[in-house]
Amino acid sequence: MATAPLKRGEAIVWLPPRNEGERAFGTEAHLLVLRPDAAGGNRLEHVSLDGLQGTTQARLIFDARDVNLLTPQVPALTGSRLLQALPNVVEDALLQDVAACAIVAGPDLDDGRRLVAVIDREWLEFAVGAFERRGIRVRSAWPAQLSLSLQPGIWSISCIRRSLALRTDPLNGLGWNAGEDPQRRAEAVTGMLQTALALNDVPTQGMRAWVDDPEWAQPLNEAASQLGWPVEIRALDLPEAAPIDLLSGREAASRRMLAAFDARAWRAPALLAGACLAAALAGLNLHWAQLLTEKTAIRQSLEATFRSAFPAAQVVVDPVLQMNRQVAALRARSGQSGPEDFAPLLGRLGDALGPTGVDALAAVEYREGRLKVRFLTERVDGRAAREQLREACSRVGLKLQFDNEREPTATVGLQG
Repeated sequence: MATAPLKRGEAIVWLPPRNEGERAFGTEAHLLVLRPDAAGGNRLEHVSLDGLQGTTQARLIFDARDVNLLTPQVPALTGSRLLQALPNVVEDALLQDVAACAIVAGPDLDDGRRLVAVIDREWLEFAVGAFERRGIRVRSAWPAQLSLSLQPGIWSISCIRRSLALRTDPLNGLGWNAGEDPQRRAEAVTGMLQTALALNDVPTQGMRAWVDDPEWAQPLNEAASQLGWPVEIRALDLPEAAPIDLLSGREAASRRMLAAFDARAWRAPALLAGACLAAALAGLNLHWAQLLTEKTAIRQSLEATFRSAFPAAQVVVDPVLQMNRQVAALRARSGQSGPEDFAPLLGRLGDALGPTGVDALAAVEYREGRLKVRFLTERVDGRAAREQLREACSRVGLKLQFDNEREPTATVGLQG
């Protein structure tokens, strides 16, 4: 069945093989795109994914080498049961782990066989997702070998860049690698056709070829001459709607996972997990209540100690802070100095700086239990010198913190 004519905003996109596409899918001109032109026809061009501006819908054609077509014996199943059985049916025919593949069931064949297409799931998701993330709706995804129009007795071949695709009958085809040298291309076409003859043993009256470049004419004519076949060469145009859509493999993967899910098998683990969660929450709340009780008892003890020492205090908000202030006030009234006073702090700083400490200071200011110190620039020039000063202050119970890495000013206070 031929593809409907393209409308404005639609495109047919032939994707590169996976070994090229993942490496430069979005920025290099690895996509062959067929889009409508202003004259009412279609134009064929090589563009990158970023060059699809204005395209809103696309039909993707995957390289024939990335899609494996199989015709296994399939049990008489339908729906989710068929999707669940297909991986076991095709597993022996695949080199790749079947769990990493998207498997699509096609039309029924004779003798209980069925057409099955297999493609790597990551590549399918990567390619389709790349278009969807750019706002392009992917309407279908076809294998290249099954999107070639076919006439009875005539084989169809497509030649796109370094990729060959061959369709020998409505539900059979294969892919092949071709180089860029004309002689290598001719050898690749001949080898693919001879392999198809050996596999299918179906007589043919010739072949039709669709090419993206007129340079393919010489290799095709040479290959046809060696086999004694007539060949008709045409420019690549609208493909034929394939009998199998790889997009259903994305949906089938999720349905197969749901079909394989057994709720009864997960009932006991779910109950056990719920019981563990409930026990953990109960223990957490119990521990929190215990800590709250301890916090209340400690605060009451601190408040009682403070009131016994300073009964004149009317309001107790922070017993520890108020105790420190009251002790400092008593010390000041008695003429004693505390560890946070100017003289004790300066004495400790002098011990930290050593015998030459006086020569290291340019200015000292005291405020609210801390010293604001300005060092001579040459004494604190460099990270090593500053780190050495911090360690020296730490040994005498002081904390030294520079304002920034460039200024020679720092704040000095007690540790803790």
